[in-house]
Amino acid sequence: MRAIGLLIQAFVVVLLTIGAVAFLGFNVVSRFADSPAPVAAQTVLFSIPPGATTSDIGRALQRDGLIRSDLLFRLLVDRRGLDGRLRQGVYLLRQDMSLDEVLTVLESEQVAEQTVTFPEGFRIEEMADRLDEQTHIAGAEFLRIARDEINALADEFPFLRGVPPGVSLEGYLFPDTYQINEATTAGDLIRAMLRRFDDIVTADMRASAAARGWDLHALITVASVVEREARIDEEYALVAGVFANRLVLGIPLQADPTVQYALGRAEGGRGWWKPDLTTADFRVDSPYNTYMYAGLMPGPIASPGLKSIAASANPAETPYIFFVAKGDGSHAFSVTLEEHERNIAQYRALP
Repeated sequence: MRAIGLLIQAFVVVLLTIGAVAFLGFNVVSRFADSPAPVAAQTVLFSIPPGATTSDIGRALQRDGLIRSDLLFRLLVDRRGLDGRLRQGVYLLRQDMSLDEVLTVLESEQVAEQTVTFPEGFRIEEMADRLDEQTHIAGAEFLRIARDEINALADEFPFLRGVPPGVSLEGYLFPDTYQINEATTAGDLIRAMLRRFDDIVTADMRASAAARGWDLHALITVASVVEREARIDEEYALVAGVFANRLVLGIPLQADPTVQYALGRAEGGRGWWKPDLTTADFRVDSPYNTYMYAGLMPGPIASPGLKSIAASANPAETPYIFFVAKGDGSHAFSVTLEEHERNIAQYRALP
């Protein structure tokens, strides 16, 4: 009887060991099958060249940060019977896609025949210009919808209900790469951009902003200025922290990009962001001129990307009140006006 009991115990131990190994293996596989990032800042144009093997495709996907494991990719391709059957072409993929979602796009042959890319920091007029230059979509119709159809779109996208009257979709059209075809209308494209915005601006970001007393509109308005000011990754949260401090203290933001936005298209074919602002420019009477008016502008001045939105939702806790551009993409930050004036004298005197 004792021998039988020992056998039973040994059998149970073996079963538990097998179960533990299987559970561990399942967790490892699941982790490598997950998306590489919880939120993707940009859509990637992924190309499958002629003659590419499954191994070639898997390595390229892992290299571009679109999957965690090329080995698991090859196993899944083999399991679905797709080895040698993935079609050449260009596909739109993101780092927040799971391995299964990536393969579903490749398997369905959703080849991107034509795309349009809007960089971070574009204003809606620049988007319209790009549409006129690169696509069949009329920029004028794109602008009309962005300015006049917010109430109608708010039924489909409830987050737009917080946009004040008289303000456009500026800031809510997420800057990214979008697939279009001959049938794509300006309205179709705007809806795709609003869906991306809703995906990007997570519930956690909105909750963090709300904890500071900012609704979604205030968050995106701040983020749009951060987008136009920050240039290096380490400074996004610092720039956002300076603006947060100024809003709390009631100090005007005094952000040059808001003046550029108020001025509109620069003369002499210099685009929509006038360089080398003059003393007269800073006196332009506009609610978007943050040198003339304290507090936030009526709305965003550009389309912020993920880094600017995330930084504005969680700005750095910093004593800084001022910053000035050094000319190399970075900024000199300061607490007092005296420090700021010294930084201005130092960095604006540089050739």
